[in-house]
Amino acid sequence: MDQLAKTIDWLYSLESRGEIYKLERMDAALELIGNPHRRIRAVHIAGTKGKGSVAAMLDSCLRAAGYRTGLYTKPHLMNLAERTRVSGAEIGAAQMLDYIERLRAIYDHAGLALTFFEFTVAMMFLYFADAGVECAVVETGLGGRLDSTNVVTPILSVITPIGFDHMEYLGHTIAAIAGEKGGIIKSDVPVVIGARDPDARLVLTSLAAQRRSAVRLIDRDFSYRSHAPAHRLDYHGLGLEIRDLEIGLAGPFQHENAAIAVASLEALRAQGWRIDEDAIRRGIREVCWPGRFDVVSKRPLVILDCAHNEMSIAALLETMSVELGPGVKPRLIFGCQSAKEWPTMAAMLGRRVRDVTLTRAQPKSPLEPEELVAHFAAHCPARVERDPIRAIERVISELAPDDVALITGSVYLIGEVYPYFLTREGRIGLFAEAGA
Repeated sequence: MDQLAKTIDWLYSLESRGEIYKLERMDAALELIGNPHRRIRAVHIAGTKGKGSVAAMLDSCLRAAGYRTGLYTKPHLMNLAERTRVSGAEIGAAQMLDYIERLRAIYDHAGLALTFFEFTVAMMFLYFADAGVECAVVETGLGGRLDSTNVVTPILSVITPIGFDHMEYLGHTIAAIAGEKGGIIKSDVPVVIGARDPDARLVLTSLAAQRRSAVRLIDRDFSYRSHAPAHRLDYHGLGLEIRDLEIGLAGPFQHENAAIAVASLEALRAQGWRIDEDAIRRGIREVCWPGRFDVVSKRPLVILDCAHNEMSIAALLETMSVELGPGVKPRLIFGCQSAKEWPTMAAMLGRRVRDVTLTRAQPKSPLEPEELVAHFAAHCPARVERDPIRAIERVISELAPDDVALITGSVYLIGEVYPYFLTREGRIGLFAEAGA
């Protein structure tokens, strides 16, 4: 095993420490490396649905406007370097090895036992500061208030739609979850709110008022008109109107994400950032965000989607109806994590597919596929193929040229199977590597 592989294995071993939600630890970790988060200007994004897509769109538009950007998202699909990108390129392998080893030495010497997420957040802030990014787009991990990224004081906060997910950590009501997500709203820092749920809106706008944060609220200060099934929309903001805006991502839910991204760009323009309409159009059109209604084979049609909770499954089903037609029933390959609301997800999907092959993704805490059989079998034929690649090969071998296969249920499942499809195209990774 080479040095990088051994070092990455060590880093992943930190997951055994679990998660510790105390920002004082993050403050201490960053103090030891010169507080790099204070040297960058950041847009901070939280929410239940769409925050990764919004982050990718913002990054794409800022790059189109000529800015040197950092983009931090989680989880990754195939490799850890995807989480930390500068100007669209993921951190290089040699760079990542150097950063991990340097930080490990510093924290070991200080006796600071960071969790996996704390360590990667510290590495991200240091890398972005060293790289001289002009704007970093930073997605929270879980929640917001006690998320390790929440040590940053951003130039703009963004809250995407709020729904039920990670209830064991965030609470069992929309109001409680919104309160946790709204923890990224900072005093006197503007916030864009894309939540429509009345309880979420009340909590978030109240937090913003308490913190004197200027609000741009969806359906009040900005709105959009979708042209679905075309990948186009009209955006209407406080001072910006863009008609027939083309989106590079499929699905009606991406129209909402695009509107939230453009509202965020409008807020940045109000602060003096030079982002013209051409840059917005090019950035939204050229955005790359793999694993979201992602067509990896056209004949037969094979789609990968990272939907992993009720809210994202609902968005996926709407996208299927718009993109494929309401009468099309895909062959489903499904695997999920044990902590998810899988009975509900099974009922939602089972009614809309021809049959399902249940499988088991390796990372984290996967649900055993046998537990899902009865829940799907109430709606469609169900079988088990525990190995994800064998499940894919089995289903694809049974497809006619005009058939459709859908693979979904977990980000980890999509990450595990993506290399299979990239190899078929002669590709290695999802993004270019810095310095390559």
